[in-house]
Amino acid sequence: MRRLTPRECERLMGFPDDYTLVPWRGGLLPDGPRYKALGNSMAVNCMRWIGRRIAMVDGLAALSSLEAAE
Repeated sequence: MRRLTPRECERLMGFPDDYTLVPWRGGLLPDGPRYKALGNSMAVNCMRWIGRRIAMVDGLAALSSLEAAE
């Protein structure tokens, strides 16, 4: 089995290519810290889905409270 590249990990997490490839000490950030940064992040696609579900449930709760007030 081969190890995923940092670019592949970024894609899986929903980030643009080379999102973690930032300047560091006159060069570019090595792969190790890039993997760590990605491991400490939250997947963009999952967080977007969770946010939309929270908004939907909040909207349903507001609608039911309006109907109960009538």
